[in-house]
Amino acid sequence: MLIVDENDSSVILDSIHVPTSAKYFWALDLKMQDYTLAELKILEELWAPSIVVRIDGFAFPLPASWNILAMDPDTCQLDVVEVANVAGKEFYAMVYDNDRGMAKPAMIQAVDYLPDHHHVNPSLNRHHMLCHPISQTSWINVAPNDSYNKYMKNMVVGNLI
Repeated sequence: MLIVDENDSSVILDSIHVPTSAKYFWALDLKMQDYTLAELKILEELWAPSIVVRIDGFAFPLPASWNILAMDPDTCQLDVVEVANVAGKEFYAMVYDNDRGMAKPAMIQAVDYLPDHHHVNPSLNRHHMLCHPISQTSWINVAPNDSYNKYMKNMVVGNLI
């Protein structure tokens, strides 16, 4: 899995046995309703059914049971969608441009299914969503848990930015 470190660089996490140079990573803190640096304390390893998604031309695998931050392109209403549910449906990810401080919707396309894929990711609090880079300046938000009912009900993009 990819993370954005404290220097705004993309870091590939592919093993729990190899140290990483990142001490912090960017995450969306749903309690604060803002992006923040979270300390990288523990890496987790997961073998799981995964879906390769393409967002803004960048394709990458995500665990099918994880959730992605979605937005309605017309109303800017935020939602959380399970990755397994994006196949064959029209969902838009909220893509945040860190340089410009702006968000935009981008279509999520499911392009492949991997029955048993290896993922390494930072351990996340229940109120954090990982900032997963899709370009040098933009990211999407993903998390293993569904935090919609607790933190995001009736939230729009303007609440975060």
